[in-house]
Amino acid sequence: MSNKLNFDQLKTTLHHLNTDDTLSSAHGILCGFACIKPNLGLDDWLNEVLVSINLNNLNEKSAHEKLAQIFNKTLSQLSDETLDFQLLIANDEKKLCIQASTLIQWCQGYLAGLGLQKISTTDEEALEIIKDLYEISRLDADLLDNEKNAQDLNEIIEFVRMGALLIQETLQPSKQDYISPEILH
Repeated sequence: MSNKLNFDQLKTTLHHLNTDDTLSSAHGILCGFACIKPNLGLDDWLNEVLVSINLNNLNEKSAHEKLAQIFNKTLSQLSDETLDFQLLIANDEKKLCIQASTLIQWCQGYLAGLGLQKISTTDEEALEIIKDLYEISRLDADLLDNEKNAQDLNEIIEFVRMGALLIQETLQPSKQDYISPEILH
């Protein structure tokens, strides 16, 4: 089973549901919330992005199943030791302004997700990345489609991706890096 999420296949998922969030902002909320809530459940996330859901409605039930897949794959990606995490934003086949717009939405959602609980860290690098994400969330999405802007946007996307992983590791250090003192002796 692939761990990849396809933005184009999933972008209409929220259209049948009672929400003001876009797919990118909802995914950002999930990623931010996952950083601050160690045992995040699907309902925790859905309660933040959906006003209501009627599982007797076939369209809403289908959308709920897709959201559950997004949830499971995202949590799996966030804990992947090969750093195989992706932002659920428009890919590089789309116009730069669409890519930038979905990145901005993702960052806004991510910051909202982080803000759902008090962040307790004094890690300067993580705090600096959060400030940078705030600045990115306020950017203008109107970019000219040219090689230089595409390269710059790709660098920003990679910065956001790696920044989110660093923040997660800072707020919830992985257990796989822990070596028991008994093993050392």
